[in-house]
Amino acid sequence: MKKVWLLMLSAALLILGAGCGLFSDEGKDAAEEEKGPQIPKIEFGNYPRDDGNFQAVNPRKHFGIDEGFAMVFSLPEGEQFDTARLKIQIKNKKEDRVLQEIIKEVKPDSRQYKWEFTSSSDFYGFYETGDYEVKVLRGEDVLAEGEFTITN
Repeated sequence: MKKVWLLMLSAALLILGAGCGLFSDEGKDAAEEEKGPQIPKIEFGNYPRDDGNFQAVNPRKHFGIDEGFAMVFSLPEGEQFDTARLKIQIKNKKEDRVLQEIIKEVKPDSRQYKWEFTSSSDFYGFYETGDYEVKVLRGEDVLAEGEFTITN
């Protein structure tokens, strides 16, 4: 009798759970839609010298204070910049302060970009140790974002 009772209870819970969506992925899809589109991540590392290569060489997020490095990103397939200029915003995370905004010329029909940070004299307060955030903007739209750290 106990086995029959447990079997009926298990079946009732299974039916109830399935009806309430406990065993479905519908809730996950709705939550993902509410987040909005994913913003592409900037990859940091060594500059890829090949023209068609838009992946950082030796990707990493930590760089020495005197080390040159690069940022690389790609928009999703089917998207393009749709502008001739992108704004690269460099922000000190600890101070929550924008250190520099740099305008870069791009091809409007392109979807990939790479750029090399080469000299601390080109930047204002950027090559100090600390955590940084970079955003690539088209107007007010964030096209890509990433974070890195400068160490001693």
